[in-house]
Amino acid sequence: MWALVALLCALVASGCSDSSGPSGPSSPSPSASPSAKGGTAGSEGKKAVARTIEGGCGDTEIRMGAPPDWNARPAGFSGGTADMPYVVGDRDQIMGFLWEHPMTPKAAALKNGGDGNKVLWFVRSAREGKPLTIRANPHGAQRPVLDLSFPANSGPGEIYPSDIGVPRPGCWTFELSWGAHRDEVDLNFIAEKGTS
Repeated sequence: MWALVALLCALVASGCSDSSGPSGPSSPSPSASPSAKGGTAGSEGKKAVARTIEGGCGDTEIRMGAPPDWNARPAGFSGGTADMPYVVGDRDQIMGFLWEHPMTPKAAALKNGGDGNKVLWFVRSAREGKPLTIRANPHGAQRPVLDLSFPANSGPGEIYPSDIGVPRPGCWTFELSWGAHRDEVDLNFIAEKGTS
């Protein structure tokens, strides 16, 4: 009988909690809060923010810092992404980390088997095995049109690695689609050194 009383007292003293933590009133814990297409509050409640950097064009800003909440910990990055410039689509359905900033046209290099501008696209909605298709044209113009396609054969996560080149410098609008999903970004390409 005394063993049962001791057990009941121990349960009352411990607040009848289980291993998931104490019960009863709790104070609000820091939570993620968006920062205009990027940025989240950290676990210590400090706001990790995305900041706009130079080089954006059209309706798209280039950012550095915390990525959008839906991709707060991008797959495949072990050292973090704080120093990687990125863009976010107008509909917040796609983001792309820019390996080179500022970007240059590089169409001739790609045509001759060289490298273009590497952009790692992360999509918010599942790829479902569908390729990423890009239709690009100079911002505010109908032509020229550039059509690109990248397979859904990479991982981890919902990613599309890409190698991009455009025929001439300037601001280009990229209409991106994968399956039934769509988004749009504007990317700026500056003239390569030594060209006019």
